[in-house]
Amino acid sequence: MEGIREQLNRLYRPLDERAHEYIAEMTKLHGGFKIECGFYNGHYHKNSEGNYQPDAYPIPVISVKGLCDIEIDFDGNSITSKLTKEQIIGFDWNLLGKVRFEVYGVNDFLRDYGDDQSTCEISKSVQNSEENEFFISIFIPVNESGESVLKLLRKIQKHGFYY
Repeated sequence: MEGIREQLNRLYRPLDERAHEYIAEMTKLHGGFKIECGFYNGHYHKNSEGNYQPDAYPIPVISVKGLCDIEIDFDGNSITSKLTKEQIIGFDWNLLGKVRFEVYGVNDFLRDYGDDQSTCEISKSVQNSEENEFFISIFIPVNESGESVLKLLRKIQKHGFYY
């Protein structure tokens, strides 16, 4: 059992340290965010065939109340927030800068409505949907600094994203 603990600690320590770095940056003088953090499982990722697959293991999730969740995983991080149908139709995705993202349903979270490679199609897909709100997951690299994450949070806050 000792070997498994060492292995798990080796795997999870970087995730925990990254969560602490992001929280520290968000609670500095820039502050203003109400934050909670915990480890949660049941997240989904796309496999090599492009199909969603559930993960059983827990990862750190930082909840920024009213704005987003920051999910810290082994191979990357994501910021998940929402926009309404009305907000998405006509949204200028260039306002987010050069980030990788995807739009998917709140009720049917396995239904994709577009990504950073298909921004022209997002409004049309959303308009034809029965959903009223949509998740937007913005993917950020594993080594993204807390300062960069804070800048991105300020940007999505400015453009009406919520959670």
